[in-house]
Amino acid sequence: MHRQVRGAFQAVFRGLNSMSKAAAATRGMKSAAEPGLIAKLQSIKIGGSAADGLKIKRRDLVYILRNLATLVDNGLSLPKSLATIAKEKSLAKYAGLLDSVRRKVESGESFSGALAKYPDTFNAVMVNQIKIGERSGTLPATLVQLVDQLEKSEDLKGQIVKKLAYPMILVGAGSLAVTFMLMFVVPVFEETYADSGVALPAVTQLLIHVGAVAKGYWWLFLGGGAAAVAVLRYVRKNPAGAKWMDTKLLGVPFVGEMMRNVAVLQFMDVMGNLLDAGFTVADALKVSAHGVGNRAVREAIEGLHAAVVRGERFSRELDRHADLFPPVVLQLVIVGEQTGTLPKATADIRTHLRRQIERQTNLLVGTIEPVLTIGLAAAIGTILLAIYLPMFDMINAMNPEGV
Repeated sequence: MHRQVRGAFQAVFRGLNSMSKAAAATRGMKSAAEPGLIAKLQSIKIGGSAADGLKIKRRDLVYILRNLATLVDNGLSLPKSLATIAKEKSLAKYAGLLDSVRRKVESGESFSGALAKYPDTFNAVMVNQIKIGERSGTLPATLVQLVDQLEKSEDLKGQIVKKLAYPMILVGAGSLAVTFMLMFVVPVFEETYADSGVALPAVTQLLIHVGAVAKGYWWLFLGGGAAAVAVLRYVRKNPAGAKWMDTKLLGVPFVGEMMRNVAVLQFMDVMGNLLDAGFTVADALKVSAHGVGNRAVREAIEGLHAAVVRGERFSRELDRHADLFPPVVLQLVIVGEQTGTLPKATADIRTHLRRQIERQTNLLVGTIEPVLTIGLAAAIGTILLAIYLPMFDMINAMNPEGV
C-alpha cells in the first residue's frame, strides 16, 4: 500500500517537473511568439454585429431619415435621435445598424463617415449630400431633401410596377395555361385518336410534337432559363458588359426612350439637390454620375464632368450628347445657365420628365394589354381547334351517312 502511494507521488512530481521545463522553454520564446499570438487573437471575432450584411429597405430608410430630420430639427442631438429611432418596434431588425452608427458618431466620427461604412444602404450620392449638409449646418434640410427624393423615386417606380402588373400576370397565367394543355391535355386526346385510327390534321400533329418535346425535355428548358439568368447577372456585374447591355437597351424602340428618361431623371434629381445645397456644376456632375443606374448615361455624365472641369460650358457639352438628353432638357439647361437659375431649371426638368415617363408608361401598357390578350386567345383557340378537329372527323367516320 505504502509502495503504491509513493509511486503515485513520484509520478505526480515527474509530471510537475516536465511542466516546469516546458514553461521555462516557453518563457524563452515568449518575446518572439507574443506579437503573432496577439495578432491572431485579435483577428478572432466572437459573435457578430447585428448590422453586418444588413441592408435597409427603401421604405424603411425613408421612414428613418424623415424621423431623424424631425428630431434633429427640433433640437435633439444626432446620437440621441439615432437611439430614439432604434427603439421603434417596427425597426427592431435595424437596431444593430443604427446603434453602430450612433456609437461611431459619439466617438467623434462624422455622420456621413459613419454611413459610408454601409455602402449597401447608403450610397455615395447620399453620403455626399449628407456631408455637405453637415458642413453647411443644414443637416435637417438635407435629410428632408433626401427623403423627398427617395419618396418621389419610390412613387414613380410603384406607379410603373402597378401599371405593368396586369400584363405580367396575364403573361404568367397564359403561359402556365398553354403549358399545362400542351403537356397534359393534348396527350390524353392523342391516345384516344390513336385508338380510333383517325387521321390527324397538321395542326394537331404539330401540337402533339411540341407537347412531347416540352414534357420530355422540360428540365432542359428550366436549366436553360436558369443559365440565362446566371449569364445575365454575370454580365451585369461586369462594367463593360453592363455598359454594352445598357447601350443596346437604349436603342430599343419606345422602351429605350423611357429608360433614357428614367436615367436622366435620376441624374437631375441628384444634381438639383446638390445645386440647391451649394455645389458647383462641376462638383455636382461628379457626384450625380453615381446616382444613375444606366451605365451608358453614367459614362456620358462623367464625360460632361471632365469637359466642365476643362472649362467647357455645361449646356454646350450637353448638346453633344443629344442622343441621350431630350431637347426639352437641353433647352431648359441653356436658359437656366444663361439666367443663373440652373437649380430652378433642374426642378422644372424633373417635373417634365416625371410626366413624360408616366405618359410613356400609360402608352406602353395600353399597347401591351390588347396584344397580350389577343395573343393568349389565339394560342388557346389554336390548341382547342387542334383538339376538336380530329373529334369531328372521328364522329363523321363513325356515322358516315349522317344518321
